[in-house]
Amino acid sequence: MLNPLKTNKMNYSELTKLSIEELRILNKKVVEVIKIKKSETALNVKESLYVGANVSVNHPKLSGKQLRVEKINRTKAVLKVLNGYGTYTVPMNMISVNV
Repeated sequence: MLNPLKTNKMNYSELTKLSIEELRILNKKVVEVIKIKKSETALNVKESLYVGANVSVNHPKLSGKQLRVEKINRTKAVLKVLNGYGTYTVPMNMISVNV
């Protein structure tokens, strides 16, 4: 069975020795941790957001563009491009608030 203390220092050859069921368990735990960390990041961003805030987005399509928050939804925010046209609905964990 999978030892949680040993998985911190596993390399590829050790991973290949695990059974499919053990790999599924490990994958499930990794996905859970990723979801929790994304939720925490989104919550922190949401707490600092307000309508009218100037923000930037961590995405190639919007790199270098300044955006303004138009609306804050439960998991996403509607952002309007400053000095340009268009609005985008962006997940909270991709937004960084400009101070």
